[in-house]
Amino acid sequence: MKKAFTLLELVVVIVVIGVLASVAMPRFDRNNLQLAADQILSHIRYTQHLAMVDDKFNPVDANWYKSRWQIYFNTYNGEQTYTIFSDSPTYSGNPDGKEIAKNPLKPDQMLTIGHSGISTINPSPELNLTKKYGITNITLSSGCSVSGSKRITFDELGRPYKGNIKSNSNAYQNAASDCSIKISTKTECINIKVTSRTGYAYIDTAKCTL
Repeated sequence: MKKAFTLLELVVVIVVIGVLASVAMPRFDRNNLQLAADQILSHIRYTQHLAMVDDKFNPVDANWYKSRWQIYFNTYNGEQTYTIFSDSPTYSGNPDGKEIAKNPLKPDQMLTIGHSGISTINPSPELNLTKKYGITNITLSSGCSVSGSKRITFDELGRPYKGNIKSNSNAYQNAASDCSIKISTKTECINIKVTSRTGYAYIDTAKCTL
């Protein structure tokens, strides 16, 4: 005769399964601010990667540097979003439909949520930081911001450049000091740092104040 499980044994098995599941499954208690910072950090690094593998130098075009890959934070329909694009061939300072990077995880989507004048692309909804993560504001420090510009451009060596490169007068107006990107919700904030010499990007563990 086969032995049956006792009620106590069943309870123990259920508890063990619960413990194993809690370890094996992804953590769901991470707050949205941290998740937003992780996503932005990965996309900063991806922008840098695109710049390093897609050298824009063109000896017959004096404005070649304006087509370098950049990550552009902007407010779209009152919400915090960003776009990754190479401003070529228009050099307009704004992303056009054919200039935006593809989402490497979902190649049928583009790394933008949308922009004025763009209506025929399939966006990546997670780039709407307000809807996805509750982000209310993004600010860039003087190390990578000029006249309120919220974008970082990278060259073929992965070095960051500040401001809107459309307005730059030469190819080598790179960031003179480290860049700090402050990401805020209504109650807390976190900083991402991008070093000026190498473009190394990381999440700053120091306390952030609103």
